[in-house]
Amino acid sequence: MFVFHLLLALALLGGSGSSNDATSTQLEIEIPPLQPKTSSTELVLKSGVKPFRAEETYKGLKPDYNQFEQAASDLQDKLFESVPSPLLSEPGDTGTFDYGGQLQLLKAVPLKQSIEFGPLTIHMMDVQLLEAREIPEDSRENISILNQEDIGPDMTYIKIIYSVENTTDQNIGFYGLNSIHPNTGKPISADRNFMRKPYVYHQYDGVVMDNMGYGFVYTDDPDKLESIELVFNRIYDYDTGETIVEPTSLSIPFTVQP
Repeated sequence: MFVFHLLLALALLGGSGSSNDATSTQLEIEIPPLQPKTSSTELVLKSGVKPFRAEETYKGLKPDYNQFEQAASDLQDKLFESVPSPLLSEPGDTGTFDYGGQLQLLKAVPLKQSIEFGPLTIHMMDVQLLEAREIPEDSRENISILNQEDIGPDMTYIKIIYSVENTTDQNIGFYGLNSIHPNTGKPISADRNFMRKPYVYHQYDGVVMDNMGYGFVYTDDPDKLESIELVFNRIYDYDTGETIVEPTSLSIPFTVQP
């Protein structure tokens, strides 16, 4: 299962880019170690506390999907059908959007950092700002459902990739990302993630690892996006519901572009 999730995460990270722009450049700026802190209550959005149905509500191999889970399933099918291609790594790189259309990388933060949150370790991989163009109608409809607002054939979005590792033998509950707070524009709740899976598990029983991919439509000026604050939900004992780690936030600075 871990190998499958790792391969999926790598596919998500690349945005299924089909080409790289050899003339693009990126300033080589080392990102300082991320400093987690207890999040203020104002940043924890109610809609992101449990952004998806608990997995125990599913019955059998073919559950009765709600409209959000069905949209996620349709987009995941399209992802699996897409042809893997080179990763987008530098601003200006272009490729093919996983769900159809063209893709360009605008900004990137190559983190490759691990942060301990009590019994869990979160391995932050990358944060990217991308522009997708000429998105086909079926993908637009499904992304609009998950985004909870309509999108057009072109959109700008923030992609976040990280993995969660339980380093203990405890039975841990964790709903992952609660929300993101850009330095400009409105906060975005995790229940608007158009890259979510139909099944999203929040139980980490024993030493396990899972990879998470998030895609959030960003409607403000991309040139003014300088940082985002990630707010993670509380970590709790899955059996008792007792909180182990309060909601935590991480500030992610975008690399200054030339």
